[in-house]
Amino acid sequence: MKSDPLMVVAVLAVMMLGGQLQAEERDPFVFGPRSPVAAQPAAPTLDGILWDTRRPLAIIGEQTAGVGDTVSGWEVVEIQQHGVVLQRGGRREVVAPGHPIPSE
Repeated sequence: MKSDPLMVVAVLAVMMLGGQLQAEERDPFVFGPRSPVAAQPAAPTLDGILWDTRRPLAIIGEQTAGVGDTVSGWEVVEIQQHGVVLQRGGRREVVAPGHPIPSE
């Protein structure tokens, strides 16, 4: 017996709507097996510095920050051509381009 393609599609649609088949949601741009454990978000990285003597900016993760802005709990206290000075409490850290922002 020959199957009607429209009938097959209709049956599959009813089965999916009835909860018997569930499509797995997957990011089409992520390759390889999916881990059952949720991935920890990566610390943002100092991706670049937009140097201007009057108002330099730092590109940290998906954020553009200036002096006085807060990024991941750190205050941006100075932006230099070779890195960014961050402060949290009494602790200061200098982060070079390409390096992650400290997590603690």
